[in-house]
Amino acid sequence: MRPFDLAVLPPVWILTLLGLRGLRTAPRRNRVLWTVWACWAVSTTLGAPAVRRVVDALLGVVSVTNLLVHLVGLAATATMLEFVREMTGRARGRVSRLNMAGLAVASCALTAAFLVMPRPGVDTELSTYSEGPPAGYLYWVVLTGDLAIGLAAFARLCWVHGKHAGPGPVRTSLWLMRIATLLGAAGLTHRLVHLNASQFGWPNLQPAAAGVVTEALMALAPALFALSVLWPSLAEYRQKRVAVRQADRIAPLWRLLQAATPEVVLPLPEELRRNNPRLRLYRYVIEIRDSVFALEGHLSEALLAAAEERLRAGSIADGQLAPAVEAVLLRYAMTAELEGRDQAPGGRLRPCDEQMDLDAEIRWFQRVAAAIELPAVVAAARELGAPGAPVSGAPGGGGGGEGEHRISGAGPS
Repeated sequence: MRPFDLAVLPPVWILTLLGLRGLRTAPRRNRVLWTVWACWAVSTTLGAPAVRRVVDALLGVVSVTNLLVHLVGLAATATMLEFVREMTGRARGRVSRLNMAGLAVASCALTAAFLVMPRPGVDTELSTYSEGPPAGYLYWVVLTGDLAIGLAAFARLCWVHGKHAGPGPVRTSLWLMRIATLLGAAGLTHRLVHLNASQFGWPNLQPAAAGVVTEALMALAPALFALSVLWPSLAEYRQKRVAVRQADRIAPLWRLLQAATPEVVLPLPEELRRNNPRLRLYRYVIEIRDSVFALEGHLSEALLAAAEERLRAGSIADGQLAPAVEAVLLRYAMTAELEGRDQAPGGRLRPCDEQMDLDAEIRWFQRVAAAIELPAVVAAARELGAPGAPVSGAPGGGGGGEGEHRISGAGPS
């Protein structure tokens, strides 16, 4: 048994057994993929020397387990092709008759060649046994030929649909499948050349490491195929983890604002909140937008200038100044809303009034949320809300002068 097969056997069986849950109601593509895992698990299990001995003894046919391994391998290749057809939308819920016919013909021809060829002992894998009369040569021609045809069709579908797929997990998955196909084709070609060299006595094409190279290529091909199949799930998991981190970072800002504007909060079922972090993130962003819009009437350009002036005096770094100013204004507006103060005329131009895409807006809210609890921000908001606090009317302006305003009302509690 190859070391690679020994290494992948436990995870393949785990994937196969886990896939049994809900298999009956799963989408057709998932059922086809489960069949691929099951074929791979059965093939690698039957390839174990201890299992081969038991099966050969039970059936009473020398090396029959090797035939079973290769028949399951043919079935796995055909099923992989069906999976790619499902993935690219070519199947439309139907199995390819040409694919199934090729599998049936190759299986019958392989079995017929096996029955008439001389076979090695039970501890020898047919994959390393290439000597013998034409029947043995025919056995390997049928096996490698059918696999090569399946991989060629596989590669064509990945190539055609990979070019048209948009950037993202599906496109990456198809590219990985394409590489896996090329490695598999290289392994089959190498094997076929080595078989021809052994059959026809070409010593220059019979290097000692030929079998090792073939096994290495044929081991890498299914490994990359497994990675390509798992890639969309891995990408989805990564996106969920990113959404969880982003939602957790802006949650303090969301919780603070909802206290002043509870009317903007929409109920979210616990199941969706727990299992759909991206939806929870969207909810936070939308409700923060609505809350800031509801509080906007308490703000003005004069307040913005005063907040900036106080933060600069508090030694806030320039890189943190913009989100810190926004945090001060939101704290002030929230307190004004809770205390029922009259809204001031004028308004102000908010940073989020600029056209931002969703990712940029999330990053902005994260920066504001990170600044919302800074001592300098809390102190500046308290000073702005103090009775009779001077507010300069021009950015960077000091107290007094023509642009000076005073804020009435009690300070924040």
